[in-house]
Amino acid sequence: MHELRKIKETADPLERVRLATEALAEYQEAISDLGRIRRDAVEYLRSQGMTLTEIADRAGVSRARLSQLGTTRRAVERALFSEGAPITIAVDTKQESESGRPVVHQEHTAAIEIITRTARKVGLEAGSVEYITPPGIIDLNRDGLVVVCGPRRSPLIAQVLAADERYGFEKDEQGWLLVDKATGREYRSPEDSGKPGDYAYLGRLPRPDGRGHWLYMAGIHAPGGQGAAMYLERELADLYRNVRAGRWSCLIECEWDPESLGLVRAELLAPIHQPGRSSARQRRK
Repeated sequence: MHELRKIKETADPLERVRLATEALAEYQEAISDLGRIRRDAVEYLRSQGMTLTEIADRAGVSRARLSQLGTTRRAVERALFSEGAPITIAVDTKQESESGRPVVHQEHTAAIEIITRTARKVGLEAGSVEYITPPGIIDLNRDGLVVVCGPRRSPLIAQVLAADERYGFEKDEQGWLLVDKATGREYRSPEDSGKPGDYAYLGRLPRPDGRGHWLYMAGIHAPGGQGAAMYLERELADLYRNVRAGRWSCLIECEWDPESLGLVRAELLAPIHQPGRSSARQRRK
């Protein structure tokens, strides 16, 4: 570089100090600008669905280099999902009536998209999707695990949920419902009475091995899981401010347009509960 040679060839040491200081200020500003340009470009590509690995491969740079230089935003809210491991999303399946093959609910596919998008917004990789099939066995002792699976599909999930002293699923002769164990209030899905809505459980639950937590959401019916994912995406920052990275649970209500069947609303149904603390959030009016 011409300017660098000029500074090196300057005989007067004081002049070299002055010139080098001015050059450093200019270069540091340029480095800052270039870093911002690169960061914005990476975030845009990630918002379009590309992973950090794909961006690195296509751009001809190493993934480690991109990470080390701070090209991805690592928001503190990522702690609700993971300590840093890529996100694994596990969803339940149902058997197709004709072929008997396991298929994924359309609403669960939508939930996967929302969860993946939310994780990427806070700088986490969406690693893989797993499909829970009968008898509903799943390894819960993993960092970055997000599960969308009702207790009817997995006895293991049902056992874990039973440990929540505040909220849970129950089943009676009328079907499945959600209950507030503290108040005794029961929540039966609006869908069961022909209305375009559902209720869901959303929470961060302890791993069986005691070495962390996993994120869980499930509706009384499939749309509830999508509604919980929608609520999580919209309220992620507020949730983190209230609950940090501990254990918590709450109930969500959602509503969809009866014509388009698209979700139009997802709100808190019952307060966020943390063991040992008063409710962090109350239902919105």
